[in-house]
Amino acid sequence: MKKLQLPLLILCCLLMVLFIGCSKAPETKQSGKMDANMTKVVDAMVRETYENVLNKYKIAYYFWYDTYADGEIPTANIIEADKKIKDAEKELAKTSFDNAKKLLKDADSLLSVKIKSPDQFPYETSTPLLNPDLSKVKKAKASDYGVLDRYGVLMNDIGPSIWGYGDDGEYYFIMTFFNYHATGNIIIPVVVEIMSTKDPNKRYLYLIKKDTKVTKTDNSIDYYVEESGKMFHMLVTDDPVGGGTTVLVEGKYPPYPGKAPAISFSVTTTPTFSYWYNQNVGAAMMYPEIVLAGFEQPGPASGNITIADKKITFNKTAGAVTEVCMISGAPGNKNYKEYREAMSKYGNEWYIAIHTNQIDAMFISYGKFRDAGIYYKGKYIVPAEYKLIPGIANQTLTIIAKTKEYGDLVLNFEMKLHDPVYTERVATVTGSYDGQVLTNGGSWFEHCFKGSPDGIKAVQETPELVDPL
Repeated sequence: MKKLQLPLLILCCLLMVLFIGCSKAPETKQSGKMDANMTKVVDAMVRETYENVLNKYKIAYYFWYDTYADGEIPTANIIEADKKIKDAEKELAKTSFDNAKKLLKDADSLLSVKIKSPDQFPYETSTPLLNPDLSKVKKAKASDYGVLDRYGVLMNDIGPSIWGYGDDGEYYFIMTFFNYHATGNIIIPVVVEIMSTKDPNKRYLYLIKKDTKVTKTDNSIDYYVEESGKMFHMLVTDDPVGGGTTVLVEGKYPPYPGKAPAISFSVTTTPTFSYWYNQNVGAAMMYPEIVLAGFEQPGPASGNITIADKKITFNKTAGAVTEVCMISGAPGNKNYKEYREAMSKYGNEWYIAIHTNQIDAMFISYGKFRDAGIYYKGKYIVPAEYKLIPGIANQTLTIIAKTKEYGDLVLNFEMKLHDPVYTERVATVTGSYDGQVLTNGGSWFEHCFKGSPDGIKAVQETPELVDPL
């Protein structure tokens, strides 16, 4: 019997090892199998992953990325990822961490797929970044505002847009437009919109429904419109010192009881340089059958805004971009529709004007048309390429532009205000160039994505004052 005991003991041990090896390992998803502190640690880790994947979903959903350069995430993937993220949230609530992690991993994989297709942007256009020609680039004069046809492209709109901090610590957004919409004349209404971070959910939208008086001299052009106590005025004069122009804009609007206080403003901007679409060598195809030309002028701004009898003065962060944008149907196209319809159909519109103490710049993307101009040390610099890097969806973004003159220009944007109808934003800007840290940076930042609202149609169908959003 003693001889049998040892083999039996060994057999029992082997059976126990086999049983343990075949048993299912304990899962981290069962909160009862780990202490409270460990549960909190794992929960925090998985929730961080959840937030990162959720942001990636929002980047995809709002097209907060360059769909031409990067390719487009399929709609089916976005829909499926949304379901998995919502399911992961339910698993997290049950502390089923393993299940949540798998769902999030699957969602992340779906959102990592980007596809380029000829049908995405079915047209050819100019490539000014690849083949720069600055022979026709110049500082615009007041007389250039009065040119309503360039290269067969008709005037779309004129007007400065203003951003910056006031001495009250709030950030401001003032958008103004005299619209032509390829008609040859300023159409009704003239649009002025004002927002501030004091209450970012309010947008004061004024529609002035009277004809605009335009007065020209040899060195100036003046626009004035008034209706029922509402007034908007813009005076563009040649700047004898800088060789470009100085732009004065003034507005005055009465109180709307229970909705809006009395508001007025007076701002002056002297654009640092004139960015010309397609470097002013000819019209560029913006979207299929739609062409553009004209110029944009970013630069510093100064002045004040008065709200309910409180005068607020803009500080050194104030900037402006004066838009003189020409958009119309391609020559021979008799079926021209508003360009915003094309923006909503094809998306990938990025209109970014920048002013800092060191540089001024414009970055433009319309579908597959890409252009940019950087003004630094008195030079108009064209980057060889630039990349849009999304951060937090609809809130932060980085541009890295490669220049042969001074290396990489790095621009970091943080959105301060957003009008979701026009899809216009204002942002603060930090970054670096040529070994310098950029200071007092700000930006006018427009991004129309596929499926975004038709802002022109919305204004024509919306009551004058929208408060709150």
